[in-house]
Amino acid sequence: MRLKKFLFSKIFLRNLGLCILFTVVLIWLVLIFLSFYTNQGENFPTPNFRGLSIAQVETMANDQNFRYTIEDSVFRKDINPGTVVFQNPSAGHKIKPNRLISLTVASFMPEQVELPKLTDVSMRQAKELLESKGFVLGGIMLRPSEFDDLVLEQRYNGQIVEPGSRLANGSRIDLVVGKHMTGGATTMPNLKMLTLSVARNILNSRSMNIGSVIYDPSIRTSSDSLTAIIWKQVPPHDSTSLVMPGLSVDLWLKVKSESPDSTNVNNSGH
Repeated sequence: MRLKKFLFSKIFLRNLGLCILFTVVLIWLVLIFLSFYTNQGENFPTPNFRGLSIAQVETMANDQNFRYTIEDSVFRKDINPGTVVFQNPSAGHKIKPNRLISLTVASFMPEQVELPKLTDVSMRQAKELLESKGFVLGGIMLRPSEFDDLVLEQRYNGQIVEPGSRLANGSRIDLVVGKHMTGGATTMPNLKMLTLSVARNILNSRSMNIGSVIYDPSIRTSSDSLTAIIWKQVPPHDSTSLVMPGLSVDLWLKVKSESPDSTNVNNSGH
């Protein structure tokens, strides 16, 4: 009975009313503060920065009360370097004053990317490797080979390019792909005492390929490799037996000053 009497007493009801009033006033003040803090009702569409220079963006930022940051850069041949490529939020999106806008600008130089090894894999695998690194598959040249659909060479601007070479992102890489062919049998030429470039031309003329190239330890410079001669080939020269087009020939090279006999002696123990 005492509790019931207290709950309905004037003192309790007055204090309860004051608490409710204080809570309502406090919530009202918080809402007013948040309205001022967040600039409620004040927003404007995000400008379109695409194609603008950073200096132009800076001028707009000062006039329209927003902030910006350059988040990334990409190389695009079709866009002027130093201009905006992407933005977040996108153009037309409603933003409040002092909002931070992220920009991606076009770089002046393309990113240099390491070219992966594309040979000895299928053309499909090579294409996936190229695209994963940011390169573009260029032309595909077919060459007779005993291994069908296998990448034999990777080329850039018409020249063979080695795996690990650093090229501009987006570069076009051409592939020489093996194609199994029947008919057109030929004999195995004698490649001894020839340079690698001469041997390649002879093999290509007979629809054959260069396989592994083994350099003697005496070959130390690029000049040595250009003048080096072949002292051994597998399969060996055979003017009577016929071989199918596409066959790969392994070559051993040494510096021209050395005699074939001395090289054979040095390698006989291996």
